[in-house]
Amino acid sequence: MRTPIGLVYLFRTILPKLLLPPFLVYVLLNLTNNTSAGATSSGHLSTFSTWLILFLSLLTHPIYLFLSVLYTNVRNKRDAAKRNAVLIPQVELGSFEIVRKIVESFTKGYPGDVYHEWSKTYGNYFGINILGESRMMTFEPDHIKAILATQFDSFVKGPILYDQFGSLLGSGVFNSDGEMWKFHRTMTRPFFSKERVSDYDIFDRHAEVIIRAMKKRVGAGYPVEFQDAVSRFTLDSATEFLFGKDVNSLGAGLPYPPPPSSSSPFAPSSPPQTETDFIPSHPSNLFAQSFLEAQELTGFRTRYGIHWRLFSGEFWADEVGKRREVVESGFVEPVLGELMREGKGKKEDQEEEGKEETFLNHLVRCTEDKQIIRDELLNMLVASRDTTASLLTFAVYVLSQRPDIEERLREEIYEALGRSDKRPTYEIIKEMKYLRAFLNETLRLYPPVPFDARSSTTATVIYSKSGPPVYIPEGMKCLYSVFLMHRRKDLWGPDALEFDPERFLDDRLHKYLTPNPYIFLPFNAGPRICLGQQFAYNEASYFLIKFLQSFGEIRFADDIQYLNDASNKNGNGDNGPLMYVKPPEEWALAQEEGRKEMEGTTKGRDKVMFTMHLTMAVRGGLWVRMKSLDKGSDLEEDV
Repeated sequence: MRTPIGLVYLFRTILPKLLLPPFLVYVLLNLTNNTSAGATSSGHLSTFSTWLILFLSLLTHPIYLFLSVLYTNVRNKRDAAKRNAVLIPQVELGSFEIVRKIVESFTKGYPGDVYHEWSKTYGNYFGINILGESRMMTFEPDHIKAILATQFDSFVKGPILYDQFGSLLGSGVFNSDGEMWKFHRTMTRPFFSKERVSDYDIFDRHAEVIIRAMKKRVGAGYPVEFQDAVSRFTLDSATEFLFGKDVNSLGAGLPYPPPPSSSSPFAPSSPPQTETDFIPSHPSNLFAQSFLEAQELTGFRTRYGIHWRLFSGEFWADEVGKRREVVESGFVEPVLGELMREGKGKKEDQEEEGKEETFLNHLVRCTEDKQIIRDELLNMLVASRDTTASLLTFAVYVLSQRPDIEERLREEIYEALGRSDKRPTYEIIKEMKYLRAFLNETLRLYPPVPFDARSSTTATVIYSKSGPPVYIPEGMKCLYSVFLMHRRKDLWGPDALEFDPERFLDDRLHKYLTPNPYIFLPFNAGPRICLGQQFAYNEASYFLIKFLQSFGEIRFADDIQYLNDASNKNGNGDNGPLMYVKPPEEWALAQEEGRKEMEGTTKGRDKVMFTMHLTMAVRGGLWVRMKSLDKGSDLEEDV
């Protein structure tokens, strides 16, 4: 039986800090008391009473904390003054209130809602303290540029993030620093060459399978849970690209919608008993579910700072580690073990041929350390599966709200490929300017990684054209949000909150983005810029083309989407777990009335709720209805 990780943390880290200083003071005072009592012959010398000694001992830790904070503040103030910089303005709330607001914002609120609220008081950067961990939040482009690029060596992932993400990502490229990061980066880079990421054979195979499955659902009169469908597509594409063998998540079929209310005008309301094309017990579902839960739990850790073991629900066990074991044992280990055995005999032959068939095969040639290989595979799986799934999910969500954009995209597809289901090539996709602009606008308003962080390795100063130099103490966790930065009207113009792909094609591109490229960072920047950026663009472009060649009249199925909403008075969980999937009506009302708290935010405009772990997704999935486009259909003729 394993010792609870929270208990280990409590005894190794918390209790020594809490108990050792008072204990030492208690012993010292007792010794002083005994010495003083023995030094007087009359015994009338005033001595410390037992209760006073105990009282003074218990005061030791609060006094130490007070003096420590005071010393740190004085030191930082002096150091900042020497550098002609200002201190970060601090949110004037207690740690537990800050944690409560952050957790509530991420579970019931709009992305970054609490940070947007604080920015109205403190500006585009501010400091918070979470249970002893000092953090800065910024959505100032010059600050982010310094953190990611111009002062790259002064900011690292750091030990806190490594501790929080280690159970899932290990020492992989997204969770390492220094020489280990350079090793992973060097090892990974060759596999994301233009030739490899523009080979569409893998995309085509898996896109055909998922489109057939969606057509079957649409033909039977059901809506489709698009986020689930596209996650299966990206999972199978990613695992084949990385391992040379996919997990066949598409073999499990697509889930049916829960039965709508009796008043729903849509039919059919539930799948016939004879339907067997969705297999909940399919092995790939366990793989995908474990992988998702591991990411959700990892994201939850970050909200509780350095003491996540005590507050994040993992006191008794490393729940993330358990999920990773399922992912590894169910798929990674069998494939890795087989390749490692083959690699020992084929390594020299492959080197002579200069051939790497898969990413896993490439890793086996680079190192025989199985743990390094496991960590890197999990890191790449997160990147290649979840970021593209997020991009495609929000792209189709937008299309479900904007038929004008759907029509414009289809026009461009027909111009480039005709009205057939002709397969797009890299050269054709490169010339589809509106498609690229549409993807960029989706990435602007719905970035897959809306929040990220680094830690300062040394005291430094970061600069901004819009404000004074800012002093960053050593060891500070620096969070930055592209989600909030991408919505700033002073950076993107008065229509920054509107979804408009044309901004990447017209004069606004040269007015706002060209002179200030760091206002748009969906794939990060600097030495750690995403290696799979072009892979994601290619995969998303290819799938959207095939999807729009096959379906039209995409509409949001709100009657299905909101069935399991936690605020639904009639909800009892019969249709699945209750969660906050429907934006509160007061949000939309506040937007309509133009209330002050809605300034600078799209809160109240979206019809879905968001969830965030390592990447952003639609909470509860994205249910859409659509029309299958057969040759000669009315929709094809109208376009």
